[in-house]
Amino acid sequence: MKRSSIACLVVLWVLPLFAITSYAQISKHSALTVQVPFEFVVGNQTFPAGIYKFQSLLNSVPSQASVDVLEVRSTVGRLYSAIVTDVVGSSEPSHPRLEFIRIDGRAFLSEVWEAGESAGCRLQIRHDKTQTAESEDNKVTLVASADWK
Repeated sequence: MKRSSIACLVVLWVLPLFAITSYAQISKHSALTVQVPFEFVVGNQTFPAGIYKFQSLLNSVPSQASVDVLEVRSTVGRLYSAIVTDVVGSSEPSHPRLEFIRIDGRAFLSEVWEAGESAGCRLQIRHDKTQTAESEDNKVTLVASADWK
């Protein structure tokens, strides 16, 4: 009886430590905060111009994973989306940036690259929008400011 009580207390004491450690590991990964000066589409959701945080939730490595989850969250208001993306790699650590493709006058988020990462998130454009950027005129890149952390 006494041993089971001690074992129960140890489990109740250790279990929250795992949760705290997991939360600390997840939250140490910083989000990319960017002011997007135009309306844009993520998946099937349209976001107005504004300041947004973009964050890879799985921190995937290109050689080890093929999918990631991208979180898009407005810094004011309640706009939020989480979408499954493809993982794309780069031979060099990236500069923080967002890439958009314009189709029929609408800007679709196509890639997100966080600072110093060798992997980025590539979003699938909806199947009814199978056109790709035929020229660089259809591609818009936003680079995060030099004060990124």
